[in-house]
Amino acid sequence: MIRTIVSIFITLGLLIGISFFELHYVQTTFQHFETSLRSLKDKTENGEATYEDGLVVRQLWDEKKQVMHIWIPHSVLYEIDYQLDEAIGFLYVEEYTDALPKIEVLIGLSENVPDGYTFNLGNIF
Repeated sequence: MIRTIVSIFITLGLLIGISFFELHYVQTTFQHFETSLRSLKDKTENGEATYEDGLVVRQLWDEKKQVMHIWIPHSVLYEIDYQLDEAIGFLYVEEYTDALPKIEVLIGLSENVPDGYTFNLGNIF
């Protein structure tokens, strides 16, 4: 009986610990990604962004995405990949006015996706 109660508490502790780790990891990853996107947006608004700047953001995202597959649905990751590829394509041909909306969408996604992993009543019910 005591072993059963102890194992229940250990399991509960593990679940809570993993949940907090997931929350922290997703939040910090998307904050870092959003910071790089805002930098790219500023450069794009000034007409200074290059294709290589977009590739740097892509490389950062690809590194983070390998672990994010564990926590985030693939459809969300696909949408981020799609928008990022289009933004980089517009930067390649120096169409800054077309790249800006894509970067804005990416910033919005990087703000909204982590909200789906916070502890609040809207996510529970």
